[in-house]
Formats: sequence, structure tokens, C-alpha cells
Amino acid sequence: MANKSTIKIISGKFKGTSLQMPKTTLTRSSKSILKESLFNTISSDIIGSCFIEAFAGTGSIGLEALSHRAKEVWFFENNKSSFGVLNSNIMLLKKKDPDINAFIFYGDTFELLHHQINKNNIKKIIYFDPPFNIRENYADVYEKCIKLLQRILNPSIFLVIFEHMSEYQMPQNIACFSIIKQRKFGKSSLAYYNRI
Repeated sequence: MANKSTIKIISGKFKGTSLQMPKTTLTRSSKSILKESLFNTISSDIIGSCFIEAFAGTGSIGLEALSHRAKEVWFFENNKSSFGVLNSNIMLLKKKDPDINAFIFYGDTFELLHHQINKNNIKKIIYFDPPFNIRENYADVYEKCIKLLQRILNPSIFLVIFEHMSEYQMPQNIACFSIIKQRKFGKSSLAYYNRI
């Protein structure tokens, strides 16, 4: 019987690789149709970029970015169980390609990302997929993400993507970024922001 706590990389050089998922309700994986749409949209932008998965969970989006030849991927996660699974998933890809550049940061995304963002001048894509705002203690999570982005003034960030609950209305502009595209996938949506 197949292990139900796995998810596969859907495309790119690591296509078909099975990733672990924790046996917990704290982490939800992005839908395959959403991931497929996301990477079809940013496929030309991602090559050679630094892709940042702000709320990594088990890293399914960031690992997909590595599969699509991102130069490096940064993962931020503060749940101990998810962090352990994320680390195992990265090690799995490193066995296939020891030269991949994956960096994990354990702790509060809101604190760590702000301090790490200026480490290099590689063009950057930030992917925000915070816990749904209906979860306990996360009612204002989208507002906190928006405030974090407003504090980051690094010109190397050229694209910001939010995966959010479809019922949440994202603002047209956030700091020096303006929304260019939105796609809905049932309860989840993607909002793409380009630098103005």
C-alpha cells in the first residue's frame, strides 16, 4: 500500500521524486493544480534566481523551484516537526544533485526573513504561503506578511507571490509592488506582485 504521507515533485529535473509529509494537520501541501499553474507562470523568471519560501512547511514549493533550476532556495520554518521533514526532503534532492543550493532557517519567519534578505544581490522571488488566517493565533497573518514586505527595501526582489485564502482580498499595491495577476483554485488563490 502506498504511503499517503508523501507528495511528488510535479515537473522539472526532479520530476516524480516523492517528498515526505509530516503526520500532522499543521502543514497543508499546495494543490497540484495550483503548483502547476504557479510554475508555468514563473518558469522563465525562476532560472538563476533566489527563490524564498517564507513559510516552508515541508518545502514542496521551494523544492519544486530547485527542480526548475533556481540558483538557490531559502526555506523558513518554525515548526520543529515540519523542519525535520523539510531537512530530510532537501537531503533526498542532494543525493540526486549534490550541487543544489538549499538553505534552511529555523525560527520565526517575520524576524528571520527581514534579517537575511540582504545577504546577496541575486534577483529574488518571495513566496508567501502563511497558515490560513482561520487558524488559532493567525487571524492577522496576512496583514503581518504585508507589513513585513513593506519593511523590506531590497531592490533585488522583483516578484512576490502570495498563496492565500480565496475569500481574503489582497491589496492592489504593497510598498513598491503592484498586483499583476490573480488565479483562484477553490479555497486557495495566488496573487502575483511585480516591482513598480
